[in-house]
Amino acid sequence: MATIYKYQLEPGRTALSMPKDAQVLTVQMQNGEACLWAKVDPTKPHEVRVFEVYGTGHTMPDDPRLIYVATFQMEGGALVWHVFDCKHAA
Repeated sequence: MATIYKYQLEPGRTALSMPKDAQVLTVQMQNGEACLWAKVDPTKPHEVRVFEVYGTGHTMPDDPRLIYVATFQMEGGALVWHVFDCKHAA
């Protein structure tokens, strides 16, 4: 049976232990923290998933293994961040 889990993202790179094949649903701010919600099967073994956060206008690697996940805003839209799943690194 599927369950929705919440994970906190850190600035830059975050490594998360998640059930295998977790499906990222969204990233939003909650109580001043960037949070990622994922649909998971909690009975599956865990794997490490790495996510990177880049600000609008910031440089980022030109790496096809970076898969776009979501965009979220901070400080009333003054800061806009973009989250990518790093399929290649733990």
